[in-house]
Amino acid sequence: MREQVLDILTKINPKIKNSIHGNLLESGLIDSFEIINIVMALEDCFHIEIDPELIVSDNFQTVDSIISLIERIK
Repeated sequence: MREQVLDILTKINPKIKNSIHGNLLESGLIDSFEIINIVMALEDCFHIEIDPELIVSDNFQTVDSIISLIERIK
């Protein structure tokens, strides 16, 4: 699952590959507009539906927080 998430994120911004352990939002690697693209890609890849209430910055700060979100939904 981690590799799939990383693949999605690096398609959004290739610089993420060098900063996978940091805060993606604080570092400016992703922004609120890119989160929408990430959500759509995650839904397609993992065959899930992410409730709009879950689309908050806490769930997209790090690679691990994104993986945790997917695991909770599945």
